[in-house]
Amino acid sequence: DGKSSLLEAFLGFRFNVRDVEMGTRRPLIVQMVHEPSALEPRCRLQEEDTPEFGPVITPETAVADAIRARTEAHLQQVGGAVSAKPIVMRAEYAYCPNLTIIDTPGFILKARKGEADTTPQEIEAMVKAQISAPNRLILFLQQSSVEWCSSLWMHVVAEVDPTFSRTVVVASKFDNRLKEFERADEVNRFLSATGYLHSNVQPFFVALPKERNIATSAEWRDAIQAVDGGTFRQLRTGIEGGFDEERFGSRIGFGNLKMFLEGELAARYRDAAPG
Repeated sequence: DGKSSLLEAFLGFRFNVRDVEMGTRRPLIVQMVHEPSALEPRCRLQEEDTPEFGPVITPETAVADAIRARTEAHLQQVGGAVSAKPIVMRAEYAYCPNLTIIDTPGFILKARKGEADTTPQEIEAMVKAQISAPNRLILFLQQSSVEWCSSLWMHVVAEVDPTFSRTVVVASKFDNRLKEFERADEVNRFLSATGYLHSNVQPFFVALPKERNIATSAEWRDAIQAVDGGTFRQLRTGIEGGFDEERFGSRIGFGNLKMFLEGELAARYRDAAPG
């Protein structure tokens, strides 16, 4: 669904998280700290049984191996396929925002071979526990190729946040879906999601770089901006009649999603601050 790439986009660097298979095993709490002096990412994992953090993991691409080793050791200890106990990673970097993201295990319909049949239910309960806190925003990610009316897991969010007042819906891999549209009425109908989502929901539409040969963090950030720019060019000039930019423009691209989340969280902090 693209959530690994989305996490790396917020971080501003890649650490091959998709190679870990942690998305179906344990939650990952990523504490991002905007630190102007950290021109290279400084990533640390919290110890399993103490609040202390370990040493900086270098290079940042080794973070994936560290997460994998931590996950395998813990699951072997508890004797399960999944665990609700999160891995906590603190990332200090000059190019990341002050933001905490809890990357929960992805929903599954059926347990993998060798896993307990109850694994899907365990994962659903784990996710619900993480998103139930009323002060947390819920970032619900779904591939844009999936029709809104066919979403398998939207009902889980609705059980926890019935009015979707703290849920941000993101349609990922939007570049793939965009290829299917030729006229303005087609793309505007899809972007509106009218009749399928709660009236409070105004989804974001995001595409991220697919290239695996991006060598540096700077190239990764530049590539994200380039994809955003390409998406807007396709909507403006590749679609007959363009699209309703006044209505939907602020909901297109990773840059707008990041800006929205930072603003929303800042507003919530202000509202929660004692008078």
